[in-house]
Amino acid sequence: MTRYLGGLAQDFKALCSYAFWRTKHMAEFVDELATPTNMIFGDSGAHTARTMGLHLTLEDYAAWCRRWDRQLTLYANLDVIGGPEATWRNQKELEDVHGLEPIPVFHTGDPWNYLERYLDEGYTYIALGKLLGNPVKEVLPWLAKAFRIAGGRAVFHGFGMTVWRALREFPFYSVDSSTWGSGFRFGVIKLFDPATGTWTNLRMRDRAALLQHRDLVRAHHISPLSLATHTTYNRTDATVLAAVAWRRAEEYIRARHGPIEIPPGPHNPVTRGGPQPAPPGLHLYLAEATTTKLYRAAAGIQAARQEANTP
Repeated sequence: MTRYLGGLAQDFKALCSYAFWRTKHMAEFVDELATPTNMIFGDSGAHTARTMGLHLTLEDYAAWCRRWDRQLTLYANLDVIGGPEATWRNQKELEDVHGLEPIPVFHTGDPWNYLERYLDEGYTYIALGKLLGNPVKEVLPWLAKAFRIAGGRAVFHGFGMTVWRALREFPFYSVDSSTWGSGFRFGVIKLFDPATGTWTNLRMRDRAALLQHRDLVRAHHISPLSLATHTTYNRTDATVLAAVAWRRAEEYIRARHGPIEIPPGPHNPVTRGGPQPAPPGLHLYLAEATTTKLYRAAAGIQAARQEANTP
């Protein structure tokens, strides 16, 4: 009998960047997800837009956030990398002019007094950006200082923060992964084993490795046969396996740190003044530029739920 290892109970979570999703109908997207409950993080995608040569305006981004307010669990400020004062001004304009409640963003390389300013202004949920591309040996002490300055007054979201050592060490409220589905494009699948809290890289069509790890593959609700050869390879199965692995890792980290609550304060980008409390973290959002992978992942997770619950 196959031993399933969890990772299916929580809401399906996706991060959708405005740079890629600005022309998509978010209500239709959410309605068509196979999973019944979903959490959607709206990111401005400002850094991506700059690398793509796209010009994003604060007014257009504000209109997008307002239009899809019901579908977005939260949305981030339109941040300016290397411009902490401009980022601060955008935060205040989105609030004061457009009536929005975005999560503020503080970047590596910004002066620490800007983080202290957000804390002094009562922001209790702050996103940390520009983490990608920095050596781990530099990111870890920077994160340690950020958590030390916050001192329990705020919790953090880590943009692109899937450095396993950092997730084990620091109690993030939320993070997102843009690499969750990239491995199988290069012929490698990452499996997570909650019994050991470790990852295993499995090269597809490596029969010896598939034989060695067949039980762990099956525990991800996938048949090893779908990864065994070019003929049997199933792209949907590979997508589902990647999504389940990261959800399982999310569940493991949540158990490791315990429930992470957003401290009370005047700014809450999740509740936005509503009566419902923000669900405790950790929350791991799957970042993706297209609908296809997210539809596949949600459908596969829902099917796995049903399979796991079938006697």
